[in-house]
Amino acid sequence: MLNSIRVTFKDSLVYGLGNIAVKVIGFILIPLYTDPKYFSLDDFGIIALLDITGLVLISVMASGLPQSLMRWFWDKDYSNNQKGMFFMALTTQLLVSILFCLILFPVTRQLSTVIFSTIDWSNTIRLLILSSALQAINNIINTLMRLQSKSVLFTVTNLSKLLIVLFLTIYFIIFRHMGVAGIYLAQVIGNFLLIVFLSGYAIKNCSIFFNISIFRSMSKYGFPILLSNFAAAALTVIDRYSLNSLTLLKYVAVYALAYKISSVLKLVIVDSIKMAITPLAMQKINSSDNQRFYSKTFLYSSFVLMLGIIAISLFSFEIIKLITGTKEYWSSYYVVPLLSLSVFFLNMRETSSYGLIITKKTRIMGINVVAASIINILLNILLIPKWNITGAALATLITQFIYWLLNYYFSQKKYFIPYEIRKLGILFLIGGIISFSGLLITDLHLLPRIIIKTFLLVGFPFFLYLLNFYETIELQAIKGFVTKWRNIKKFRENIESLKGIKNYN
Repeated sequence: MLNSIRVTFKDSLVYGLGNIAVKVIGFILIPLYTDPKYFSLDDFGIIALLDITGLVLISVMASGLPQSLMRWFWDKDYSNNQKGMFFMALTTQLLVSILFCLILFPVTRQLSTVIFSTIDWSNTIRLLILSSALQAINNIINTLMRLQSKSVLFTVTNLSKLLIVLFLTIYFIIFRHMGVAGIYLAQVIGNFLLIVFLSGYAIKNCSIFFNISIFRSMSKYGFPILLSNFAAAALTVIDRYSLNSLTLLKYVAVYALAYKISSVLKLVIVDSIKMAITPLAMQKINSSDNQRFYSKTFLYSSFVLMLGIIAISLFSFEIIKLITGTKEYWSSYYVVPLLSLSVFFLNMRETSSYGLIITKKTRIMGINVVAASIINILLNILLIPKWNITGAALATLITQFIYWLLNYYFSQKKYFIPYEIRKLGILFLIGGIISFSGLLITDLHLLPRIIIKTFLLVGFPFFLYLLNFYETIELQAIKGFVTKWRNIKKFRENIESLKGIKNYN
């Protein structure tokens, strides 16, 4: 089990470096997007709405195929034909992406009118659709790299794409004066080049194969996930669509910035750990130590995430003042702790759903996310008119908690895993108190403010120690980790030792 944790740590580290690069690039663009010379406050709100529309499009175009491939790739009945499984998933995704483009391109004027009450954004929406279609294809190839534990290849190729998108975005906006359209043209080019670059890898891992019985089984498994993915994407974007409908576009812009800050946690921590854990979790379905592995990865990922939540929440005020081009965005820091804490339940929901995945009860997952989406809509209607962006953030936090609770309850009924809920409650309580404490000291001068916030962040693990959070074996492991890595002279040697980690089940 310890070796599995080490494998997960190594891959999470590599994926994390790539995801950190994604956020670094995103932060590089925020000063450009918030610069009144290039974009107004309303323009930033439009970018936010287009971005979340892209998330919805990708979730629908993916059709549950990445998750189906993930589940069938390591199935003991089909593991001797993995190339055939990948071929079916890839060719199906190609057809689905082409079909969606053919259906949606003729109605972009209508989509622009529905979202923005004007046809002016129809060409930009067309670029968004094409970019989403290409990204859906990339997601299948990315899934294969994750299944084969090609974490370095995954990170290098996707980082290269991001750098291309970054330079093209800057070029189109500053030198070609293309505005919002330039952002999505850059994404189309970046996604297309990634497919071209990885085409050799994809073809090498393909074997012409199609089995209607297997395809039906994968479709039956994937269709509820399609609905679940769509509802999950809708759940992610309801807050901004609701703000656009119930308030002014400027509130969408301010809220979107706070969401971008808090989403660092999902991309850098949650998604990195998920990328590393999910393939290994599927491999360990029949292992004797799988329940302890699921339980401990659930707890450890929550601990690492809470450290990130505290850091983002405490220093959001300073970060936002540093990266934005106008004071109109500064008020967004008020809702960062709420949005950051909602990511805690998002991670708990994803890592406590293994019981439903193992037993192939994806229909329950679909029902849960639809229920959560309905609750989120009702909460937004109730809270946004009263508290604007604070109401939207509070609705997101409450919804993510309910969504986790639903998945946890039904997953435990189908496949019980002894999760350490008491410790998770301690994590949330102490982490939440520290996260909100930063809002009380914003009037202090910069130096004492930074010192106090740093003390709170560093003190978090020690506060947990006072509450008997750690097991003896965990304290010994922490001591060994510190002893190993505190010697700077052996840093390279320690890094090299990570390369030798192999997965033995």
